[in-house]
Parts: sequence; C-alpha cells; structure tokens
Amino acid sequence: MNKKALIPFAVFIAGLCSIIYELLISTTATYFLGDGVRQFSIIIGVYLFSMGIGAFLSKFFKDKPLTFFINVEYLLGFIGGISVPLLYMLFVYVSPMILQISCLAIIFVIGLLTGMEVPLLTFALEESNIKNNLSNVLSLDYIGGLIATLIFPFIILPFVGLYYSSLIFGIVNIVLGILLNYTLLKDKKRNSIFGFLAVIALVVLVLFGGKLLKVWDQKIYKRPIVLNEQTPYQKIVMTKTQGDVRLYLNRVIQFSSSDEHRYHESLVHIPLAMHYNPKRVLILGGGENLASREVLKHSSVQRVDVVDIDSTMFYLAKENKYLKDINADAAKNEKVNLIPEDAFTYLFNNTEKYDVIIADLPDPTNQALARLYSKQFFLMAKRNLKKDGVFVTQSGEIYFSNKVFSCINNTLASVFEDVQPYHTYIPSFGDWGFIIARHEGNDSKVDTKALPEDLKYLNPNQIEQAFIFPKDIAIADTKQNTLDNPIILNYFLDEWEKWKVDFEAGTK
Repeated sequence: MNKKALIPFAVFIAGLCSIIYELLISTTATYFLGDGVRQFSIIIGVYLFSMGIGAFLSKFFKDKPLTFFINVEYLLGFIGGISVPLLYMLFVYVSPMILQISCLAIIFVIGLLTGMEVPLLTFALEESNIKNNLSNVLSLDYIGGLIATLIFPFIILPFVGLYYSSLIFGIVNIVLGILLNYTLLKDKKRNSIFGFLAVIALVVLVLFGGKLLKVWDQKIYKRPIVLNEQTPYQKIVMTKTQGDVRLYLNRVIQFSSSDEHRYHESLVHIPLAMHYNPKRVLILGGGENLASREVLKHSSVQRVDVVDIDSTMFYLAKENKYLKDINADAAKNEKVNLIPEDAFTYLFNNTEKYDVIIADLPDPTNQALARLYSKQFFLMAKRNLKKDGVFVTQSGEIYFSNKVFSCINNTLASVFEDVQPYHTYIPSFGDWGFIIARHEGNDSKVDTKALPEDLKYLNPNQIEQAFIFPKDIAIADTKQNTLDNPIILNYFLDEWEKWKVDFEAGTK
C-alpha cells in the first residue's frame, strides 16, 4: 500500500476502532453498573470532552506528526484493547464507585488519544504534499465511526463478545501503527518495539481469554456455570449446583429451580382462575417458557402466544436440557406459539384480543425495561384485552422496592378500573408482588375450583392470604410512570442503592 492510500486508510481504521472502544466500555459499564441511559450519557460526554482536549494538545506535536500519530495508535490500541478485561477484573475486586471512576478514566484517556489522531494526520498531510484536503480526512473518520456503530450490535456483540472484541480491535489499532511505521518512517526499528510488545501482550490475553473469563465469571456468579451466551440483547448465564438451576440475564437472577414454582404458579393461576373460560393467553416475556408450562395446565386454554425479544431464549427453552426439564417441554407444545418480538411493539401492532395477558417481564432496571411498566404500555395491554379479560404483571419485591411496586400499581390504576395487588414469598427473591387489572364491571373472584390439581404451592388458603398485606407494607404515593417521564427507573435505582448499603452494612 503506497503512502497516498495508506494515510486515508489509517484515518478510517482509527475512527472505526475509537468508536468501538467507546461502545464496548459503555456496554460493559451498563452490564456491571446498570442504568444504560446514564452510563452511555456520562461516558459519551467524557469521551467527547476528552477528544476536545486531545485535539487542543495535538498542536504541540506538529514537528513530528507521523511519529506521534504512530505512538498514539500504539497507546490507544493497548489501552482500548485491555479496557474490557481490566473492567471485568475490577468488577470482581473493587466497589461500584471505583469501577465507575475507572470506566470514566479509561474513556477519558481513549478520548484524549482519539482527539489527537485527525489533527496529527492533517499536519502530516500538509508536510508530505499529499493533495488530500481536511474534508476528505474527516469524512473517512466519520465513515469509520458509522460502520463501527452498525457492526457493533449485529456482529461484534453477539458473535465476538465484549472481552475478545476489545482485544481484537486493540491489535488492529497497533498493527495499523506498525504498518505506518514501516511504510512512512526512516527509524523503523526503534519506533516499533513498543508496538510489537503491545501486540504480544494482547495476543496473550486472547489466548488465555477462555480461562480468564471462566475465573471471572465464577467469581461473579459463585456457582458452577453450565451456560454462558451473549446475544444481541443480553448476556445469558445459567448455573447449577446440587440440583438447583439458576438463570441470569445481564447478571440479574430470573429464577431458581428450587422455588420458581412459587413465582410462576402465583403469576399464572390466580389470574386464570379469575376468568371463567380462558382460551387465548398472551405471555409477554417468559421466553424460558416456565409461565407457559403453568398455563398449559388449564385444559380450556387453546392457544398460548409467548412474546420475547430474544429468540435465543426460545432456542434454549426447546433445546437446553436443563430448561427443557424445568419447563416440561412447554416450548414444543403445539398450543404454544413463540413470537420473537419486542413486547411493546407486539402490543402496538396486534389486533386480536386475549382472555388473559401475563406480563412476565424483567424488573425496570433500565430505560428500555422501564417503558414496559409505563402508562402507554398498560393502555396498549388494555386494548389487547377482551372486555372480560384479565391482565397481570409481576411487580417486584414489595418491601425493599415498595416505591417501584406502588408506582406500577398507581400507573395501572390510571388505566384500568379494577386493580388488585397480591404477593407471594419466594425464598430466592423475597416477598414478591403481582398486580391484576381488569375492565370496569369485571368483578369475578378467584375460582379455586379452577386450579389445576398438580400444583406444588398454591391452594385456596394461600390464594386468600396472597391478597392480604402486612401493616408495614402499603401502597405509597408515587408519580405515574410514562414514556416521557420513566420515573420508575429512578425509584428502582434509589431503592436498590439503599438496599445495597443496608445489606453491606449488615454483613460487615
């Protein structure tokens, strides 16, 4: 590759790698620290700010712009390459505050170095009499950034993963510097030593990546891992110890096989027993098909539509030996229709109405999930429900997350005429809340005779107790959760922080 073509190519690769680092660090921070909107906003802000500082500092390196650019590529590739492995290690050993500061420090350095790249190459172009103008240089940098944002969610994240992606693009960055060094500089050997050492270090991390990830994951989950998959939507981990299988999505536990029956029986059978003849049931979320397992115990049900955004969950529900055993092959039942789609989008586009809608969705830990507890979401659920239909949603832990539970209740009450909260104690989770909502005039009670006979937990007495709350757990006064103001996310994060502080204080 000649000099005239190499510099524009370098601009393109530099722009691509820098945006990839920013996306990798933002995503890793979201996985470990939660609240994706906050993490992306802060990290992008620091990244852009430090780029400005880097652009300003570049004017002090005008004398040897190509030499400094190559050194920047070495340093940027090394820091960007080790960024995700370093954050993985820090997550295990340091506090969330230190981890947050580390994320910002890493992205600051990456932004600083990135901000120096284009100015240094512009100085080099002026020096070398190459007739490329600044607009062409910048356009290639922006094109590289665009391609990075397109391949990240569709190729890099699901097929390569965070850990290996940072190392691979770090190596690419450093190799670019080495290529420029041997093509454009006279003193080739001295300036390439750091580049080769950095590549060797990253290659070693690639080769030992499997072992390192296994050690880190084991420290995070503290149980033997039997499944570890990254999809375009989430990280799926399954652990197994002494017969107890646990499923985690983005590190948040979804169920424990030792007591999941308490949750799913309460979620499914109480609302179904309120409907005199449930035939068509919609389950939003629940891709592992444990809720559909319970629905199928009602002989009147003719069709169960399960809507989950992640098709990988459907595949695992049908093929993973642990999930198949727990869900009793419900995912393969002829009555069950698996629909890989976002729950919000599905409710918006659907025109057929249901007897019962069950929202088995994750807690509102981020902006995307908070909208699934919004007034607009509940309005669409109501539109998809028959006049005598029943809607139910899981509503979180009612003691430690009382404001979240209350917010869901209050938001539902602004949409439905009849709202009834109930709760069940689940050892793996705590005192868990659910809320039933119905149209006006639908005042049917729970028909305990409609309960299937082979339940492990529910009985008439337990159902009666479920609707009775302790004196110290009441519906709090909260704002309604809307798309425009997802206040439930603030409630969740505030209560989680308080619970975490109380828990840590109690364990010291």
